[in-house]
Amino acid sequence: MPTKNQIIIAVLLVLSVTLIAGCTNQNQTTNNQTTVKTGDNITVDYIGTLDNGSVFDTSIVPIAQQYNLTYPEYRTPISFVAGSGTLIPGFENATIGMKAGETKNITISPENAYGQYNQSLIIPVNMSELTHSNITPYVNETLSTAYGDTVRVDSIPNNTTVMIDFNSPLAGKTLHFSIKVLNITPESATLTPMSTTNG
Repeated sequence: MPTKNQIIIAVLLVLSVTLIAGCTNQNQTTNNQTTVKTGDNITVDYIGTLDNGSVFDTSIVPIAQQYNLTYPEYRTPISFVAGSGTLIPGFENATIGMKAGETKNITISPENAYGQYNQSLIIPVNMSELTHSNITPYVNETLSTAYGDTVRVDSIPNNTTVMIDFNSPLAGKTLHFSIKVLNITPESATLTPMSTTNG
């Protein structure tokens, strides 16, 4: 039969194991509750829709296929540094404070997306610049620039001039996004420690 001292030691051991487990769970909870801060590297999935509900962009392959988006097979989650200005302001700002695994639905005004539509961005281009590239333009045709942007043929007033609309196709539009944060790498984890070794 165990002595009184042995029983006390056994009880203390059980309590210490319970306390350690509790601290471990608390630390895990804290780590899982990390939120996005400016400077963090994050990866997100997203679905972008217009006011009429049509999907104009997504990182999710099946949805891109469903809505016949260009190159659906190449759709992947996007990674960026929060607050870096890589993406439209309304999108980046919405991720600040989100947790890994969290999904948020947001609405972004044109001012925080692609701006208001600007008539001064409809610019005349010589027809010869297009024909030299084997392009026979027609009204509302979408063309790709050397920088990977898309522009639209607004009108063709004569045989020598083409009016090109350099506004983003999403200019002046209110955008709706469903954003899911997949991963957060805090800014401090991406910094390379300085060497303290003397050369």
